[in-house]
Amino acid sequence: MKTLSHSLFLLPLTLLAASCAVSHPHQPADNANFVLPDIPREPLPEKNIPYPRLDEQTQIDHLGIQIARLERTVEELNQRLHTLEQQRTIKRPTPLAPKPKAQHLDDRKLKMNYLANGGGVPSETDSAAQNELRLYNQAQKYYQRNNFSAAVAILKEADGGNGSEIARRNMYLLLQSQQRLGNCESVIEIGNRYANRFRNSPQAPDAMYSIGQCQYKLQQKDIARSTWRKLMQSFPNSEAAKRAAISLKQR
Repeated sequence: MKTLSHSLFLLPLTLLAASCAVSHPHQPADNANFVLPDIPREPLPEKNIPYPRLDEQTQIDHLGIQIARLERTVEELNQRLHTLEQQRTIKRPTPLAPKPKAQHLDDRKLKMNYLANGGGVPSETDSAAQNELRLYNQAQKYYQRNNFSAAVAILKEADGGNGSEIARRNMYLLLQSQQRLGNCESVIEIGNRYANRFRNSPQAPDAMYSIGQCQYKLQQKDIARSTWRKLMQSFPNSEAAKRAAISLKQR
């Protein structure tokens, strides 16, 4: 009984060993029937590795960067060359010559020399005329630019002055500027003074006609008609008198 049990225990082990021997037969190295595999005549193809490829624009950009770097290097070299040339051509400064002593001028001698050569001391009349001319030139520039308020501000004190020609022109320019601004009360006041003081001037008839216009606008219609009639009597041949006659017929 024990022998049978022992035989049954060894039977599976025997079968397992036999199967291993059949599955992996041992071939000795000196077996005449063993053949090595053939070596391929051509090398095996390499596997393609997907490396990234740069497009044309990227290549152009890289080339541009390289060119910029080269240009910068060239510029630095040129600057160094220019600096070396300057250092080479720099000359030592020459000593300055001594300045001549300043001459003290005598005001009394200058005045005597000026008078001896035909000069004269400007009078108060000349100074006033120069001031009137300066004011007229400034006001006329503003008037031509249609800046009538500025012209009035410059000529606000123009009242005929000493009766000179430039004083008359200033007063009439002030009258025109006030008329352009529509300041009828100022036009009437300045116009009456102008017509009385510069009665013989070519602009006196126009001043009277402007007075009549402003009087009519201020509802002083009878006074305006009287002013125009006076204008026609005083300056019958003037263009202003013709305009006054037309205004009387229409109004």
